[in-house]
Parts: sequence; C-alpha cells; structure tokens
Amino acid sequence: MELNFFSATNAHKAWKKRLHDCVSGACSTLDPDTIALDNRCDLGKWLYRIRESCPALSTDTQRLFTRLFEEHAAFHRVAADVARQALANQRQEALQQLQGGGEYARISNQVIGTLGELYLKRREFGMD
Repeated sequence: MELNFFSATNAHKAWKKRLHDCVSGACSTLDPDTIALDNRCDLGKWLYRIRESCPALSTDTQRLFTRLFEEHAAFHRVAADVARQALANQRQEALQQLQGGGEYARISNQVIGTLGELYLKRREFGMD
C-alpha cells in the first residue's frame, strides 16, 4: 500500500478545524472513542501495514518510522481527549489544547514534521 504523504499531512491538519468546530458546539458527529483509534485513517493503516511487513529499512528510517508510529498514536489519543473535553463543555481546556502551547498543537506539529522527514525516505518503502 502506498501512502500519499501530502494527503496524510492535509488530513491531519484538517483535524484541527474539525476539533475547533467541535469546541464551538458542532460536535454531534465526532465520537472520541473512534477518534482515539490510530489504525483507521489512511496514515494509520499504512503505518500498521508497514510495521507488520517489516521491510528492510536503514537505521535512520526505522527510527523515523518508529517515531511517527508513536506520535501518530499520541495524536489520536490527544485529539480524542479534545473531543471529550468539548463534549463535556470544557471548552476553555479544549481550546488551550488546540492553541500553540497545547498538547494537541505540539503533537500535531510533531506528526507533520516527522511525516515530512519520512517523505524524504519514501524510496525505502518502495515509493517514488
């Protein structure tokens, strides 16, 4: 399975808007328990497939892959927490997560940065 790194990056960036909308009261269709699952989105499916197939990767690429795998799981946990806060009318706490110094903002930026680094190593995954 190939991964479109740009689509994966954009999909994760779009979560901020979805969660912000949720904090603003438009949260009826977001389920925190589903959001917490890190193997349902395209990036998560790709990460789990690569992990299961154990391709021969350079040490640097394996380190990046492991970091992305862990950051991606944390991203989903934190995004689910923001949705839970919004649903519990803890809007201020949820907004703090979405802003620059919040946990959501931090982990989201890490995922996007690591995705960019891994994109440069995409040939090791058989992608052009």
